[in-house]
Amino acid sequence: MKNPAGTTEPQRRRATAPGGLRRAATGALAVSLAAVVASCGTAADRPEHNSEAAPGIASAPMNTDTAMEGVATEQAPVYWVGTGDQSRYLFREFRTPTSQDTTDPVAQAALMVTSATPADPDYRSLWSAVDTVGTSVSPDGTITVDLPAAAFASQLSPQDARVALQQMVYTVSAAAVTAGLLDSSTAKEVRVLVNGQSGYKAFGAVELNAPLTRDSALAAPVWLVDPQTGAEPKSPVTVFARVLPSVRDARWEVLEDDRVVHNGNIAPASPGSDPTTGTELRTSVTLDPGTYTVRVSGTDDSDTTVSDDHAITVRAGD
Repeated sequence: MKNPAGTTEPQRRRATAPGGLRRAATGALAVSLAAVVASCGTAADRPEHNSEAAPGIASAPMNTDTAMEGVATEQAPVYWVGTGDQSRYLFREFRTPTSQDTTDPVAQAALMVTSATPADPDYRSLWSAVDTVGTSVSPDGTITVDLPAAAFASQLSPQDARVALQQMVYTVSAAAVTAGLLDSSTAKEVRVLVNGQSGYKAFGAVELNAPLTRDSALAAPVWLVDPQTGAEPKSPVTVFARVLPSVRDARWEVLEDDRVVHNGNIAPASPGSDPTTGTELRTSVTLDPGTYTVRVSGTDDSDTTVSDDHAITVRAGD
């Protein structure tokens, strides 16, 4: 593989200077991320221990940066845009690879944002599919993503264009930390190039003149972390959710058809809590084999009901 200077680069490196972009194609991507080794990262971007979504991943509280030295994970977080009243928020899924290809995980994450389909029908992407992307990660925390102009084919409003760009920023920065390319404490900026050049007017609305950082206001204020959409756990099932301090009257429930079979309140965060961290719910419920919807919901600071729900199928025990 060659960089813009014409010199040959290895297919994957721990860190690359901004000028040395790696390229990955969708043939290596299939529909999810390749296996990577996570040496450290925030728990918010890691699958949960002993979950159907993430078997064998080390557990850590959502508000810590506990290292996972030497733990191999076949999943990585990918961020999607909500729908309806939640279209201004980003929601996360953990995706399992269908191949063991070792192509650069940051490039694979960027390709997934443009080309993959969310497992949850309540999520969407604002990008257009492309089959190649260049990436680099520098030790100072700068992630460079070089995309073809075709990725920006949709003409969006300035607000939607910013949400779309944040979808990419959240995903590639999470991929860099999950893969151990950046430490979770490193400030991360994402520089988006188009055909190798800066200054492109993304989605016909936002000029890409400066690096981007995560906008914490766009993170969904309620997240059902586990179980993931389409999971097939055995009973008992662990319900794991996160709720930001901006949400009030938060609740969780498990429904079979339209009948509530388990539910409860989620304690609010303590006054003065970090507004980007929030509080967690972890509870275990016993369920008969069958199909269920697990939901967490609440009211945000604009009096909008926000929710995240996942359909699961509970398998019979051994």
